[in-house]
Amino acid sequence: MITTVDVETSWQRNENGGYDPSPFHENNILVSVGINDKYFFTNHSERVDKGCFHEIQDILDKTTLLVGHNIKFDLMWLLESGFKYSGRVYDTMLGEYILNRGIRKSLTLEMSCRRRKIGSKDSSIKEYMDRGISFENIPAHVVEEYGKIDVQITRKLFDSQMADFRLDKNKDMLMTAKMMNEFLVVLCDMERNGININLEDLNNVEREYRAEFAYLKQKIDRIVYKQMGDTKINLSSPEQLSWLIYSVKPKDKKEWCKIFNIGIDKSTGKNKRRPNYSRVQFRNLVDNNVEKIYRTVAQQCVTCKGKGVIKRIKKDGSPYKNYTKCSDCDGDGYVYTEMAKYAGFRQRPRSVYDVAESGFRTDKITLSKIASEAEGEFKEFIDAIVRHNAVDTYLNTFVEGLKNFTNDKGFLHPKFMQAVTATGRLSSRDPNFQNQPRGKTFPIRKVVTSRFDKGSILEIDFAQLEFRTAVYLAQDKQGMEDIKNKIDVHQYTADIIGVSRQDAKAHTFKPLYGGVTGTEDEKRYYTKFLEKYKDIKVWHEKLQSEAIRFKQISLPTGRQYAFPYAERTPWGGSTYGTQIKNYPVQGFATADIVPLACINIYNLMKDKKVKSLLVNTVHDSIVADVYPGEEDVMSDIFNQGTADVIPALKKYYNIDFNVPLDTELKIGNNWLDMKEVNLND
Repeated sequence: MITTVDVETSWQRNENGGYDPSPFHENNILVSVGINDKYFFTNHSERVDKGCFHEIQDILDKTTLLVGHNIKFDLMWLLESGFKYSGRVYDTMLGEYILNRGIRKSLTLEMSCRRRKIGSKDSSIKEYMDRGISFENIPAHVVEEYGKIDVQITRKLFDSQMADFRLDKNKDMLMTAKMMNEFLVVLCDMERNGININLEDLNNVEREYRAEFAYLKQKIDRIVYKQMGDTKINLSSPEQLSWLIYSVKPKDKKEWCKIFNIGIDKSTGKNKRRPNYSRVQFRNLVDNNVEKIYRTVAQQCVTCKGKGVIKRIKKDGSPYKNYTKCSDCDGDGYVYTEMAKYAGFRQRPRSVYDVAESGFRTDKITLSKIASEAEGEFKEFIDAIVRHNAVDTYLNTFVEGLKNFTNDKGFLHPKFMQAVTATGRLSSRDPNFQNQPRGKTFPIRKVVTSRFDKGSILEIDFAQLEFRTAVYLAQDKQGMEDIKNKIDVHQYTADIIGVSRQDAKAHTFKPLYGGVTGTEDEKRYYTKFLEKYKDIKVWHEKLQSEAIRFKQISLPTGRQYAFPYAERTPWGGSTYGTQIKNYPVQGFATADIVPLACINIYNLMKDKKVKSLLVNTVHDSIVADVYPGEEDVMSDIFNQGTADVIPALKKYYNIDFNVPLDTELKIGNNWLDMKEVNLND
């Protein structure tokens, strides 16, 4: 039996003023359940349907396919409220996402149904929600009418999507939909399991880095004052940081951008190609289009007497009620007078690639390059500012993110989302747990520990997954040979560019994604990479031709990406060139292969009836919280589950994946301090 479901819940206001209907918030409750043509109130101020639990459960017991829009939300609430369901699910939001072929469109139930002209949601509830009234206090008849319509149009949307999937142009994508819905069940369990955060360790990490942040700020302020005098410099502003480093700024920004061809090419939607200048030409253009920056001394503003505000006087001579900002000092109480002394470090840009819209580049890569050649106080400043910015990001993004969303019991329940990225790659929010620092420089992973007494954290990583995926898709002979001989492609990258192996990973992937620009060393590497892996280069051209001819490209799994405006560019490439090369690699690797591994592992864990729990997946890795004594069986499950990916590709998609998928298995007391599991022991 196919059952359509939609639940309504109470919600709490979050810090951003939005709704938080999470089932893990202790004050939230399940208010009502709409299931097929029936509607039940489980917890409402006006009405509670006695015996509804058993009636709903009876329907679920007879259900073979549970349908909903954003069904993970409904399923999670049902399970957290004590209902049981272990059958198949279908998410109409995922269905719409797959059929959209990577084109970003609103996936709300309202917009999905409007596009298909199959009805719309009841809007009468909006006035209550705008007033901050939660579902349990909205009149029951209003909630019931709203909920019934949601169930009805969700079922119509499901029927419409099934008709679409039966069309010849879409039928290959049906297996993608099947796999993604199976993966959805795994993600639902992951969210419910949550991630255990050691709050004491988190506080210790925060304390350590706030102390370092304060020290770095003092050091930077001292150096900046020495160079700029009383001039106020916002180091978070790339433009003002540029003033300090290069001691000049453009006279006319529009003319500046025109000379150096900065901006977007309207015909392609990409950044304009920079002109080639000789060193002398470049220096002359820079010198003629910049003005010097001088140190300043601050004096108290005589107009506002250092207050920054003044009283405005009316025509009749009486003052206005409110103060206004002083225009003579721009509201800070001081007037800055230029001294004859040249300010800043007076660095010279080396090429047109150092030029930015507001002056000169001050990004992390540029600063790191400058630091490698800098000396004395300037090197001290660059090192300090790079570290300061990194610590600032670490504290505000990662530490604060964990603190804001970890409950009092130390559990974090990030929301996993399958229908956000264009490629199909998983993302997460509240917080973003797909982007946590790996190394010990910022040891945030240390705070992820086991919830079990004497338990451990187990992680399996696919080795060079995106490279191996590209090699398979391109059937690159040299790549297959290198994989067979266990050549470390990341180390190959590092040796050419001159960076660490970890930093090299981002560069390894760039040629796979169509990257060609960057520093001279980076560009040299990209050229060498495509010379070495010739079949990948040929495959890139085939992809571009396919996109231009058919306005879409397809993966062997049936997943498709649309490029309705793809055209050949004058220099032989194509519009959307980067995406055309990027989507197949990233999509196949992290939207198809890794989810299959998660499904395999999840099913094996159920078969073995282990007490350990799956808690996270990050790009090419899968993480479990291991119950004490289950380390060996979970290691076997993880290895078997990842090894079974290649047979699963054959089973799901009839794909003969002829590139080995190597993995690395690690275990530890926390997610940072981990040791490789030696399978021979």
